[in-house]
Amino acid sequence: MNLVHRMTLMAFFLAMAVVLSYVEGFIPFWLPGVKPGLANVVILIILYGFSWYDALLVDLGRVFLASLLRGDIFEMPFWMSLAGALASLLVMLLAKLLLKKLTIYGVSLLGAYVHSLAQVLVAVFFVGSWTVFYYFPFIALMSILTGLVTALVADRLLRSRLLDHPQGLSEAPRKTDG
Repeated sequence: MNLVHRMTLMAFFLAMAVVLSYVEGFIPFWLPGVKPGLANVVILIILYGFSWYDALLVDLGRVFLASLLRGDIFEMPFWMSLAGALASLLVMLLAKLLLKKLTIYGVSLLGAYVHSLAQVLVAVFFVGSWTVFYYFPFIALMSILTGLVTALVADRLLRSRLLDHPQGLSEAPRKTDG
């Protein structure tokens, strides 16, 4: 894959991650502050299908662009999102590299859990009280559920072999009528 094609593909992934991150803010969830983490599907696909560096750049781009769209850049939600993204990506990368028998499901679960932990720690810093941490067990439980769903979707997309086509997504074979 040449550099221009790779950059185009990463821009496509970034756009997908930003849209998913923005849209999930409109999905009602029964636990305040909890989101499904739809954009993490994109990050997992990049981590497993491309490189950790590409995953890092897309994740950072997603955090900044989604925060700009929401209007909370450099406010508490931005820092929570950034801390969660960096912590989860680091843990997922280390788990993928060091724990060879761990599947995408285990990697995703660890990432989701650490993402929630990092976000609660940032909230503790901003609020100035450890009482925020009482909320963590609920968030951790939801992160396990959303981490499983994220892994399931990413695994299905990776197994679909769509990314294995020599020309990538833009030149995937099309069904013809003739």
